[in-house]
Amino acid sequence: MIANEKKYVYRVEIDTMEDVKKLVAISTKLQGRITLQSGTKFAVNAKSLLGVILAKKLNWDDLLLVMDNDYYYEFEKFIKE
Repeated sequence: MIANEKKYVYRVEIDTMEDVKKLVAISTKLQGRITLQSGTKFAVNAKSLLGVILAKKLNWDDLLLVMDNDYYYEFEKFIKE
């Protein structure tokens, strides 16, 4: 986890379209803002299927999951240590 002004930030990896669907399905069930970011350049809503597909298709490097609440265990499958 990376400390970031009361946000929970984890490096993640999304390998397949099935991963995309699972990540969005998990995100939509959770409270608070959840975004996928590529460094400080780009950010998309992790609750948006099209946004997450875009992140995967553009092969963003250094993909970060940024959340208002700590949902580590929900996203544990995608988190890179």
